[in-house]
Amino acid sequence: MKNFILSLDDLGNQEQGNIETLFAQANGFLGVRASLPIPVRASNPGSFVNGYYETHPIIYGETAYGYAKNHETIVKLFDFKSMEIKIGEEKLTKLMQQSIECDLMNGVLHECYEYTTVSGLQARLEIESFASHANRSVYAQKIKISPLNFSGPIEIKKKAKLIQPTGNAEFDPRVREASTKLLVNANQIVTPNSSLSLFTAFDSIDTKVQLDKNENFEFTQIYQMARQNHFETVEYEQLKAEQEVIFAEFWDKSDIQIEGDEELQKGIRVNLYHLFNSAGRDGKTNFAAKGLTGEGYEGHYFWDTEMYLLPFFIYTQPEIAKELLSYRLSILPQALERAKELDFDGALFAWRTQSGNETSAYYPAGTAQLHINGDIAYAFQLYDQVTGDEEFIAKSREVIYNTARFWLSYGFMSKRGFEIHEVTGPDEYTALVNNNYYTNKMAQNNLAYASELAERFSEHLYERENWKNASEAMFFGYDEARKLTKQDDSFLDKEPWPFNETPKENYPLLLHYHPMKIYKHQVLKQADTILAHMIYPEPEEQIKRDFDFYEPLTTHDSSLSRAIHGVVASRLGRPNEAYRFFADSATMDLSDMQGNAAHGIHAANMGGSWLGLVYGFAGLQIEGNELKFKNHLPEQITRLSFKVHFQGKSYHVDFKKQ
Repeated sequence: MKNFILSLDDLGNQEQGNIETLFAQANGFLGVRASLPIPVRASNPGSFVNGYYETHPIIYGETAYGYAKNHETIVKLFDFKSMEIKIGEEKLTKLMQQSIECDLMNGVLHECYEYTTVSGLQARLEIESFASHANRSVYAQKIKISPLNFSGPIEIKKKAKLIQPTGNAEFDPRVREASTKLLVNANQIVTPNSSLSLFTAFDSIDTKVQLDKNENFEFTQIYQMARQNHFETVEYEQLKAEQEVIFAEFWDKSDIQIEGDEELQKGIRVNLYHLFNSAGRDGKTNFAAKGLTGEGYEGHYFWDTEMYLLPFFIYTQPEIAKELLSYRLSILPQALERAKELDFDGALFAWRTQSGNETSAYYPAGTAQLHINGDIAYAFQLYDQVTGDEEFIAKSREVIYNTARFWLSYGFMSKRGFEIHEVTGPDEYTALVNNNYYTNKMAQNNLAYASELAERFSEHLYERENWKNASEAMFFGYDEARKLTKQDDSFLDKEPWPFNETPKENYPLLLHYHPMKIYKHQVLKQADTILAHMIYPEPEEQIKRDFDFYEPLTTHDSSLSRAIHGVVASRLGRPNEAYRFFADSATMDLSDMQGNAAHGIHAANMGGSWLGLVYGFAGLQIEGNELKFKNHLPEQITRLSFKVHFQGKSYHVDFKKQ
C-alpha cells in the first residue's frame, strides 16, 4: 500500500509552497491548500471554489478593437487550516517535527506536528482532513491536541479566516493576485465586480481545556460553502466512510499498476489522484490549469482540458468527461458572440476563460490560438467514439457545427488548397503564422466531423458539402528537399535559436526575452507538429524525420511538452527516450521540475502522464471501431496493467516486458 501513500519523503527538500500544493485536498467544487496549522514559516494558505472569480478591467497602454476586456481571477477565499494554541500564557511558536501523509487510496490527509513554546513546553497536533466527494460543499477536519512534556491548561482558537489582498510583486505572467476584498453579509460573500455569490456554514472553536500528559483533546470541524444558502447536517465519520467508498470505485476503474519502478508508480498515482480531485462535475465549471490547488493562471480553463485531460476521463470516468464537455456546451453563446465580435461566422471559443468570455490580454499567444475550436471538437468526437453516447452528441452537435462554420469563415480557398492564416499553434514561441500544421489538422478534423454529424442527423445538406470540401482541400506545407513537415509557412526559413549561448537560468525563455526576440527564431516552447503526429499518425519514417528535427529545437518550457514527445518516441520504437520523457512527466511536480509547483499542480502534464502510459507504452489507438494496443514497454518497466472503458465494455490491459 505504500505506493498509495504520498509523504514528505517523496518530495525531497522542497519549499513550503510546494508541499501545500501537492498535499492540497479538492473535490471538483472546492479545494484547500495544505498550509501549516501554526504558520511559523512563510506559508500560502487558501481555499478555492471552482468558477468563483472576480473580474477587473484589463488596462491597455494601447488598445484595439476586439481586445479582451476583463481579467477573470479565481478568488483565494478562506484559511481553514491555521489556529492559535496557548499553553498557559505562551503560544506554540516553534515547529520541531512534522509528518504529512496523504492516503491516496481513501482521499484523506494525515498531518502530525510537534510544536514548542519559548520556554520549552511541547505539544503534538494531529490533523485528519478531506474535501468530501460525497457532499462537495464540505471540507472536514478532525484535530487532536496532546501535551508532550507538561500538564496544564491549553487554549485553542480556530475559525475560518477570510484572506485579504496582499499585493504580488513577483514578475511572472502566469500568476496574478488571487485574493480580493469581498462583500460580506452574514453567511454570504459576494465578489464586487463579477457579482458571484457564495454561502458559508462554518464550525469554529474557542475553548480552554485542562490536560495531563497522558490525555488529549479531540474535536471535528465542518466547513461548508455552496452557491445556494442550503446546507445539510453532516457527520464527520459518515462522510469519511463515504469518501472511502467513492475512492475505492475510482481506483478500481482508473488505477495504473507499474512494476519495475516504484517512484514512477507513486508518481502516476499522485497524478491520477489530483485529476480526480480537481475536475468540475456540474456541467458549468471545468478544469483549471492548476486544478483547485493554487492561484496559477488565475484559475483559467484552457485547451488543456480537451487535449490532455479528457482522454483520461473519457476512457476511465466518462460521467466526469460528460460534465466537462457540458461546460463547453454551456458557453457556446459566448463563443458565438465572440466570433461575431471579430466579424466571423460560427463560434470562437475563448483561449482562457472561466465565464466563457475571452480574458487573454495578449492576443498573439491567446485569441490567435484558434486551434482551441478544433481541440474542443476533437474531444467531443473522442467522447462520441469511446462512449457511443448518441443522446449527448445529439444535444451538443451545435458546438461542432458552429466551430466548423468559423473555420469556413476564417480560412480561404487558394490555388494550394484551403488555407488558414494568422494563427498561433501550440508552440507559443512562434506566433501569427500561416498554415500552422497542427491548427490545420485540427480544423480539417473539425470540418470532417461536422460533415459526418450532419449526415448522421440528416441536416445542413448544403453546409455539409462545404465542410467536407474544405476538409479534403486543407493545405499542409511540406519541404520536399528536406522531407520535413512544415510547422508553418515560415518556420523552416528562420534562424535557429542560439541554444549554446543561452544559460540554464534563462529558461523558460518567456521570462527572459521579449517575444520579438523569440518569434524570429526556430525554437519551440512545446510539442506542435509532433502533437499533431500523436493524434493523426503519418508514415513512421516521416514522423522520425520530423521528431529528429523539431525535438532538439524544443525547450520544453511548457509542462505540456514532455509527455507528448514520450508517446511519439514510444511509437517510433525508442523506448529509452520514451522512458525519459515519461519519467519527467510522472514526477514533474514531485520533483518541482518546472520550478513553480508552489503556484499549483501542472494538471495538463498529469493527464499527459496517463497518455504516456496508455497511448505510449501500451500503444492504444482506435482503428475503425476497435481498440488496438501495442506493447512498447521500456526495459525499466517490467509490467503495465490498467483498465479502459470502450463502448459500454471494460477492458483490462496487462502487458509484460517482452
